[in-house]
Amino acid sequence: MSMRSLMLFASILFSITTFATDLTPSQKQFIVWGEPCCYSAEIVEDVLAQQHVDTFQPKVILDLPPFIEPATKLQWAMFYTLQILDIYSTDRAIQYSCVKEVNPLLGKTPTATEIIALKVILIGPALYYAHKHDVTITETDLQLSNLVIGAVVANNIDVYSQAKKRDDCIKIR
Repeated sequence: MSMRSLMLFASILFSITTFATDLTPSQKQFIVWGEPCCYSAEIVEDVLAQQHVDTFQPKVILDLPPFIEPATKLQWAMFYTLQILDIYSTDRAIQYSCVKEVNPLLGKTPTATEIIALKVILIGPALYYAHKHDVTITETDLQLSNLVIGAVVANNIDVYSQAKKRDDCIKIR
């Protein structure tokens, strides 16, 4: 083959244009999906022009409540951990004669079982109601609760530490 024939063959080969009709359905679909890859602008336009455009846009108005961000798993873990620490620190502190429980629902020297029962009676229905009625407990809700219970635990630990140091305070349990 002569050089002239080779040049003529190469120019014919590269001047042949591909039309959208020469593409496979998969290739056309990728172009429609916005993946024109390595196709010329003419081919992409041809494929898009062949597509049936559905101009019907139904008007749907959804009256949905705004999305409320629920509390995180970390905040729930903190909530339950602080409840356990409250029970533990209260039980430790009231083992001393000079320490009395200030919660009027528990009496002056409640047992750990009584403290747990009160927490279940007070917290259980609230959590059950929230679950059954799709009430979202938010980060703010748990932050406030965790702050209050955290302060109670800190106070219990402080009272316990002071009771251990006092000479007139004896361990009764």
